[in-house]
Amino acid sequence: MSEDRHIIRIVPHRKAPPSSEEIFGKRPQSEMELGMLQMQILWFLNRKPAHGYEIMETLNKIKTTKITQGTLYPTLQRLEELMLVKGKKDDRKIVYTITQEGRKVMNNVCNDFTRTFFGIFQDYVCHKCVGEKDDKHS
Repeated sequence: MSEDRHIIRIVPHRKAPPSSEEIFGKRPQSEMELGMLQMQILWFLNRKPAHGYEIMETLNKIKTTKITQGTLYPTLQRLEELMLVKGKKDDRKIVYTITQEGRKVMNNVCNDFTRTFFGIFQDYVCHKCVGEKDDKHS
């Protein structure tokens, strides 16, 4: 019997937990992983660079669920960690821009989202727009 398997090996401790990339490898984000708020932020920043308050104010106009600073800034931080957005200090504000990778992810996610919800959109919104009086669409 080998004596090697009974030797205690000391492994140096990490100072931080492993990143998701270390565990799972580099892979594209799916729409479920990215989340609706992250997708909306990428969509907004694809239109123009903006600071956090402007993003929050604009998204609150189009969403029924209100976004707070406590939700927005951790989401922006996560998008920065994923290198999908970049924040740059401008006076006292941080202006966020979408990165090339962020644009690519946003396009993929928006394509998936559109394909997934196309039928629902047509049934729910379009029938209401044209005023069809069908019991199953009321």
